Amino acid sequence: MDVHFSLLHMNSIRQNKLWVRLIVLIAFIALFKPAFAQSNVTFDAGQVFSTYKYSDSLGDEKSFSRNITGCFSIGYQYIIDNGVFIRVNAGMRKGGASLIYNDLKVSWQVQYADANLGVGYMYSKWRIKPYFSVSPYYAMMLKAEQTIGQDNYDIKENKSMAASDFGLYLSPGCKVSLTNSVSCFFEYREIIGLQNLENTGGQKSYNRGSSINIGVSIALIKYKYVTSK
Repeated sequence: MDVHFSLLHMNSIRQNKLWVRLIVLIAFIALFKPAFAQSNVTFDAGQVFSTYKYSDSLGDEKSFSRNITGCFSIGYQYIIDNGVFIRVNAGMRKGGASLIYNDLKVSWQVQYADANLGVGYMYSKWRIKPYFSVSPYYAMMLKAEQTIGQDNYDIKENKSMAASDFGLYLSPGCKVSLTNSVSCFFEYREIIGLQNLENTGGQKSYNRGSSINIGVSIALIKYKYVTSK
């Protein structure tokens, strides 16, 4: 039990350091006085291709098939004139994976509510604006089921899988201006889980996957700063 508590404590410290570093970076960016800035609200939805990175107590890895699921989120972006932007998103994402074990299909279906806070850069010289962002995320498990053959198990209730996850979203994309205030965007999102989901000693399982998202961005306010000469 002491070893298990120590591992949980180390994971908590690692997670807190990740968020602290991002907040410090965003605060550093906020110290600059841009000549122009813009606030946007966003909505996006997409298809998720989820799987797990798994190894047993001997270090042997197993290959999982991807589950094809879905996700959606609402968000806020603050974009300044040098192309740097800050983004905040909250939404729902489904995950899981499947494999064949002893001639039986074993599958996991998991649903998370997650929030992420990130920073990125957008090249805004053209009507089509490419961008890239990095966003640490934190996710809470809403429900989770494991199916072995014809039998279903509630793995959230029996606590055989961690009830939360944290990691990174790496998100390249492009934004297309439709009007002065409305844009659509297309985004690829790489999902890199950093939390070990296994509650069984020696085993390691991490969320992995990607999603393809389509969304709409609506400009709310444009700020102009007056700087002294």
